[in-house]
Amino acid sequence: MADTVDINELGRSIDPKSLSDEQLLATLGTALRDGDPAEVDPSLFARLVKGASKQQLATVMASDVRRPVLQAIFGRMSEFYTSKGASGNRQVVHWHITDGDVVDSFETVLSGGTCTVTEGTSEDPRTALTMPGTEFLKIVTNNANPVTLFMTRKLKVSGDVGFATALPKMFQIPSA
Repeated sequence: MADTVDINELGRSIDPKSLSDEQLLATLGTALRDGDPAEVDPSLFARLVKGASKQQLATVMASDVRRPVLQAIFGRMSEFYTSKGASGNRQVVHWHITDGDVVDSFETVLSGGTCTVTEGTSEDPRTALTMPGTEFLKIVTNNANPVTLFMTRKLKVSGDVGFATALPKMFQIPSA
């Protein structure tokens, strides 16, 4: 398999478990660094995450592909915001994706029917979500139930837990 396979083609036609970790990393890296992340089909990316093993997802999140993956997801998050279930007030959510000593933090501001995303955190949040990268990938691709992850302590919530449980309703999360 060539290292330059399009991620959408990968999502359509290849079982990720048939790939080595290196092949998956090379494909994701090429698609996200050399391609346009906005052209990645979210439902195909969700299928890719669903079909990948936990070890493959952990390998992705421990590699240099981690940053482009996170930037692609957060860079498109506003596209999937519906404001359904959101109040008219300004709401700030902190996302902390942790793997070992590595922590990537993003801030989403939900206000006036829009979702604005920035890297890092600057405002006091209404809620903060902390989880490993593999669980984050599963949540944002609708391949895991956030409530189940919370109950099994794979997702930590600080601040307004009730608001955190309403977040999935505020986004049209692509499914595999």
